[in-house]
Amino acid sequence: MSLLDTYTVYFLTLLGNLVMFLMLVIFAKTTSFEGLMQHYIYGKLLQTIGAALGVFRGLVPVDFSIIMGNSLIFIGVALEIYSIVHIDRVPLKSVTKRWIQVVAVIILGFTLLYLAGVNMGVRVFVCAMILALYSLTAAAGLFFRSDATKLRKILALFFVILAAYQVIRALDGLLRGESYTLFTASLLQTISFISIYIHMLVSTMAYLLMTREVIDIKLKDAATKDYLTGIYNRMHFMQLSEKLFSLMIRQQKPATIFMIDFDYFKVINDTYGHTVGDKVLAHFSRETQGIIGTENLLGRYGGEEFIIFAPNTTTGDALILGQKIKVKLALIFANDVAIPKYTVSIGAATMVPATLTDMDNLIKQADQALLQAKRNGRDQIVQTNIEQ
Repeated sequence: MSLLDTYTVYFLTLLGNLVMFLMLVIFAKTTSFEGLMQHYIYGKLLQTIGAALGVFRGLVPVDFSIIMGNSLIFIGVALEIYSIVHIDRVPLKSVTKRWIQVVAVIILGFTLLYLAGVNMGVRVFVCAMILALYSLTAAAGLFFRSDATKLRKILALFFVILAAYQVIRALDGLLRGESYTLFTASLLQTISFISIYIHMLVSTMAYLLMTREVIDIKLKDAATKDYLTGIYNRMHFMQLSEKLFSLMIRQQKPATIFMIDFDYFKVINDTYGHTVGDKVLAHFSRETQGIIGTENLLGRYGGEEFIIFAPNTTTGDALILGQKIKVKLALIFANDVAIPKYTVSIGAATMVPATLTDMDNLIKQADQALLQAKRNGRDQIVQTNIEQ
């Protein structure tokens, strides 16, 4: 028996899935990852059982081995791809329902084909094409995400290659027809089985690598983002602002600091409770981030006070940006938003900086302007122009 005959490769795939299943169980027990890992682990277990039914076909009833074995593999791979595509988020119930419906149709369709008496070659064609579509689903889910990382795009390419190998196996099965057997001794069959083995390795390594990446991203966010609003915390905001501020010094361009504070925020907490108050802070952060865009920085300065650093922004530009924030809030509440109406006071200071110490002065001047806005009756913008 050759070291690379189809039976050997198939058995190694079965053994590999079992080893990967055990590794994943250990990994899950030793990490705090809370994603869909449990689903992925169940997927590996079902694939192992399904492949085992193929190896022991004859020892178990043939009909049961074929129908149940392939059904378990279809479910197992679907759980695997589902977990990969949704690696860092729990999908909506409607999305999960569609996955279940698709897998149910696949299993029903294959079972009906088998009961109709189609030959082995056609069944292999169908199974291989289903696995190819699974791989392409994983590739699309990883590559076309708005937040796709380089790692995910590279792994998407691997899944496209694996899908191509499955298509080769599908065509081989269709051409051989009735003469096709599960462990047919042919180069194409061996290559196809090797692709299944590689899929097992790549898929598991991909999932573990992406899990590690998700954990790293979460740790980075915990260190740089405010846990409630998702915007920059004060420390990271200052670090990023100082870098941009240095650029403004070198280019001799103006920079603006906005200090923003909620009006009577304590009344909101006392009237509606702190949970609603938190929703108000998150709502303001989300809406303001959308207004100022990616070229400006938004941070939570403390409590209900926020700060914006706007590089290359003149006094006139600052007034326009501040008014946009005020107008957007007014429009939102005119449409009866499902949170309490709130207003904010804004203090803005603008200057062409000469040294890094001007950053502290700019923040201080913006804070003074904010206090003046409060004294003037709140719900307004006060500007300080200290351009040099």
